[in-house]
Amino acid sequence: MNPISIGREWASAWALMASYPLDCLTILQARISRRSRQAHDAVLLIHGNGGDRSNLLAMSVLLRLSGFDNIGFFAYSARHAVEVSAAQLAEMAAQADGGAGVHFIGHSLGGTVARLAAARSDKGRTRSSVTLGAPWWASQHSPDEVAIFGRDDPIVAPPRGGTFPDGMFKRLIVLRNTGHLGVLHHDEALRITLSELTANRTAPR
Repeated sequence: MNPISIGREWASAWALMASYPLDCLTILQARISRRSRQAHDAVLLIHGNGGDRSNLLAMSVLLRLSGFDNIGFFAYSARHAVEVSAAQLAEMAAQADGGAGVHFIGHSLGGTVARLAAARSDKGRTRSSVTLGAPWWASQHSPDEVAIFGRDDPIVAPPRGGTFPDGMFKRLIVLRNTGHLGVLHHDEALRITLSELTANRTAPR
């Protein structure tokens, strides 16, 4: 890992630790009255293993400033099998979308949970699926997923090579000088995520 990546990882680690006391803020964000919401579609954010909803605070603030005010956070237990968590997330998505669809954003293991939940969801429900440093497998079929990785990630190495199985991802982005935590706060990762959701959103009221 190069010095830039190390610096980003340390900065991101401190940012994540500092975000834990702000969990109450993200809870308040998620409890906006349905009557006051402007967005038809929902955004569900899924943290990585050992994290919590406050780890995605920067992402949620950016989304809210961009008009996505129907935002939910999915917390899963590390004791549960990934398939169990995915089934619970798919159920949450069915209740949250109001018929307008759902955007999934997941970091690390949360990205894997999001990927499986999107596959479980009814056809047409998933409007966007963005994963950040999520574990993957070469045989997966996730044609609607935008997968973002850090090139210097020591935990989840990005796929390598010039070609990948058709349908493995909709789009694959590997960011330079970035590791597993840094990808959460990388300006390009945030830009790509917002661009993907904006392109697939329903028109605000």
